[in-house]
Amino acid sequence: MNIRADDFVLEIGSGHNPKTRSDMLCDKFIEDDEQRGGKIIADRPIVEADGQFLPFADKAFDYVICSHVLEHVEDPTRLIAELTRVSHRGYIETPSEIGERIYGWHYHNWVVNLIDNRLILQKNHKHPEFGKLFHTLAAKDKYWKRFHITHHSLFLVQYEWEDEIDYEILQEQNSPLDLESPETLEQFIASGKDATAESQWLPLLKSIVPRSIVSRAKSFLVKGNRGSRQRKTLQEILVCPQCKGEIGWEGHSLHCKTCEQRYPIIDGIPRLCL
Repeated sequence: MNIRADDFVLEIGSGHNPKTRSDMLCDKFIEDDEQRGGKIIADRPIVEADGQFLPFADKAFDYVICSHVLEHVEDPTRLIAELTRVSHRGYIETPSEIGERIYGWHYHNWVVNLIDNRLILQKNHKHPEFGKLFHTLAAKDKYWKRFHITHHSLFLVQYEWEDEIDYEILQEQNSPLDLESPETLEQFIASGKDATAESQWLPLLKSIVPRSIVSRAKSFLVKGNRGSRQRKTLQEILVCPQCKGEIGWEGHSLHCKTCEQRYPIIDGIPRLCL
């Protein structure tokens, strides 16, 4: 991710493993861990909100990270519009179609491919084809885990954008990914060769370290870097997720001065889901 030193960064769907560089976090599920790998991390400013209805002012951020969220949403067009509304640049990551077919997640609504630097989305009509087989292998079989990590480009879509997001939603069910094509296969092989040794093996080393230690280390780094960059506060950039009107703060709640919608603050976290 090409994040600049002074960028103000939002992460959507930050969950249990937010990026160290994220300055502000947003997650739709603060209490519910079903669709993530652990309990929510709230070691910096965080709000509960739906990425399709972001409660932030226009261009409040320089960069927005949206990792493993797009495949979950009901309306990807709305999410993409919100990303480009609140930020100038950003990064989107999802499972690839290969990853989706091998692993399968019943709560993923969309299958995503990256073809000619364009995101191609299709409704996910298939159920997991191999049950929990490859999830179990990834957790318990060191050879499969190593293959997955060192060939991560097969399993991920990684897309960085500036000003606009190039995407298309296909209505037909036939996959746009032609794995019979020698050109397509060569592109996959080339992407693996282009990966640096660091990008291949660093995730493997990280996977050996217990997650609790990684989380504590990230929180320490966040606290250490917090004072080195200019910050905006939630009070400065929050708007009503419904009408984008001005928000008023009243003790343990927020209210929209335009549409009169009210939102609670629970455990110090503004809860702005509609």
